Amino acid sequence: MSIATQREAEDLVYRSYLRAAPHLPAAGDEQVRSPHLTRRLLDLMGAPDREQRCILVTGSKGKGSTSRMISSLLSHLGYKVGLFTSPHLVDYRERIRVDGRAIGEADFVRLARRVEPAWAEIECGLGASTYQGPVGVSLAIAVGWFAEQGTDINVVECGRGGRYDDTNALANDWAVVTPVLEEHVRELGPGIGDIVRHKLGIVKSASTRVYVGKQRDDVREIVKAELESIGAKWRDSAGDSRHPARFEDETFAAERVAMTARGTAFDVRTAHTRYADLNLPLLGEFQADNAALAVQACEDIAGAALDPATVAGCFARLQWPGRCEIVSRAPLTVVDGAIHRDSAAYLVRVVGSLGLGADARIAAIVGVPKDKDYAGVIETLAAVASRVLVTRPDVSHLAFPDDALEIARRYCPAGSAAFPLLADALDALHAAGPSPDCILIVGTQTLIGNAKRLYGQGLEDIGK
Repeated sequence: MSIATQREAEDLVYRSYLRAAPHLPAAGDEQVRSPHLTRRLLDLMGAPDREQRCILVTGSKGKGSTSRMISSLLSHLGYKVGLFTSPHLVDYRERIRVDGRAIGEADFVRLARRVEPAWAEIECGLGASTYQGPVGVSLAIAVGWFAEQGTDINVVECGRGGRYDDTNALANDWAVVTPVLEEHVRELGPGIGDIVRHKLGIVKSASTRVYVGKQRDDVREIVKAELESIGAKWRDSAGDSRHPARFEDETFAAERVAMTARGTAFDVRTAHTRYADLNLPLLGEFQADNAALAVQACEDIAGAALDPATVAGCFARLQWPGRCEIVSRAPLTVVDGAIHRDSAAYLVRVVGSLGLGADARIAAIVGVPKDKDYAGVIETLAAVASRVLVTRPDVSHLAFPDDALEIARRYCPAGSAAFPLLADALDALHAAGPSPDCILIVGTQTLIGNAKRLYGQGLEDIGK
């Protein structure tokens, strides 16, 4: 077929996987994933990635925001930076950015057409249960775009693993590892040691520079042992089998971390210097840890300590949409993509640490689809909010619950209401008195995208 629209380009990304999905065994990634097919796809396209420098970022938590912080810092340092992440909030093209700007629709479609002949050549030789991974197909589009744009360095977020992830088809000079937890146990496990080995599969050569973020004590020891085992393959003339790596707390760390109405405040200590009084408009102590990891990697890439004003300015303006993100301070307004009870509970804990005071007026606007835990989100937020408004985004293909207002009134009898759209809910809050001290906008990704547009913060260009 000839790809003419973005929908058709996205269909190409998923087509091979959807063909194979009914035949896939319930097995680990080493049995069902085929990153060598991504490598073949890239090679059939002329290997556009071969002249590109790449940072791979893996982990269980925070790898997306860490990828974004690294790319933003490097952009502020004067590098032209490609960024490949997942998932997206509203538009698939958000996964592919250069200096914060998403690839345009026409270029996305054009590059998908370029990928298709190589994709088809591989596809015709595959068995029923073998497939080209969606991440690999979209990665081929991304590296083609990065090559055309002449990026100096690309930051690539891995999927759930590392060793068998399609992104691992790229040669990477740097490997960044965020916290590793027990997750995707069927695909990566069964134990935490197995999960660590999957993640550290992105350390592919003796020259790979490794940065390890904050880990549990047991995980840290497993990571160190695994890196020593990897290093033994490239034993140097002195007989040292250790693979060079920088660890959080040993070489770098976030310190004096506090959450305020401005965001997350912290210092960063690195191998070179100390950066004081930094602030991110993202909430959560782990974001400070992610920032320390990003700063240390960028210092080494730049070969020196960074300009403190550049680091501070970068973080103060950083956008990473929908992840406990402050979009306004008049009043304090936080957007978060919580769609189940646990993620809403985390948001409540974060808001509780902001020092708003016991009498703070908090309003929650909730737009969670009917197939998600909307009741759990509403109940959790009602524990801290004096008003709970239920709504939905202006554009969405999802179905929203008919009984959301009934549930809101169950937990917040005096302050619940329903509005057809997010804009209507915000208008009602601002028209009524007294104005809330804090607004939480919580729900599906399209609701977060809707909120960003209403606050004049687009998703196409999130800045350097």
